[in-house]
Amino acid sequence: MKIYQGFIVSLAVLLAACGQQHPPAPTVAMAPAPAEMANAKMLRADSDTVAGEGEQSLTELTEPADTEVKRYVALRHHLMVETSPEQMQANFDATIAHCQQLKCQILAANFNRETAYGPPSASLSARVPPRSVEVFLAGLAKSGEVLQHHRTSEDKTDAVIDAEARIKNLTEFRDNLRAMLNDKSAKFKDLIEVQRELVNTQSELDSIQGVRKALAQETELVAINIDFTAKQGITEQGFFSPVAQAFKNAGRVMMESLASVITFFVTILPWLIFAIPALILMRKLWAKIRTKK
Repeated sequence: MKIYQGFIVSLAVLLAACGQQHPPAPTVAMAPAPAEMANAKMLRADSDTVAGEGEQSLTELTEPADTEVKRYVALRHHLMVETSPEQMQANFDATIAHCQQLKCQILAANFNRETAYGPPSASLSARVPPRSVEVFLAGLAKSGEVLQHHRTSEDKTDAVIDAEARIKNLTEFRDNLRAMLNDKSAKFKDLIEVQRELVNTQSELDSIQGVRKALAQETELVAINIDFTAKQGITEQGFFSPVAQAFKNAGRVMMESLASVITFFVTILPWLIFAIPALILMRKLWAKIRTKK
């Protein structure tokens, strides 16, 4: 029995010694499988893509869209230039020559010489390229004193867009009608109707194209209207200007009255030529009738 107990004690001591020589193995976390790692990467990539798309959509919503429409504006200038009566003709011719050098379009040019009824005057209407407007106005200031300068503008965008849309639609319709005329299987009556419609469409297309050209002239060039006036003398702009104006008006009224009298006598002269002999003849006949009685 003692031997058996000693054997058990010796075995316990040996087991304890073995446990001290071999420490317990540390717990090691198991690495994820390759398939799980791939799935995790795919999920991360998908989340990044969704986040990027969300940011892009948010950016597109916050940034304003570029929907600005080109504007077609007609610009106009109206000027009144004062110059001396003696230099008006020369200044007027110099302005026209300068306008022609700048490749502008002269619409109207009028010059009225000095008469007994008033001083000389002139007017010019032209269309100038936008890049040459400042140069033209600077040259005009050298021809005299600019008393008035009015600037106006008118938006022609709606009219231009409407004209271009109509031109596009009518052009497509005309081309379709021309294609229908080439259909050899069509009946003669149908071809006549198509031809008539084609003529009407072409006429309407030419008309709207003319409107578009007129709009282009107004929006691509700047309209400039100039009125030249004569500079008044000392008596016309000083203390005695009302008296001088009254003398001018009196002379004009007198001449107009004399002209009216001359016109009246010229009007009744043919009637006097026939009326006087007729009255004399009637008087003689009346005298003879009274003598017979």
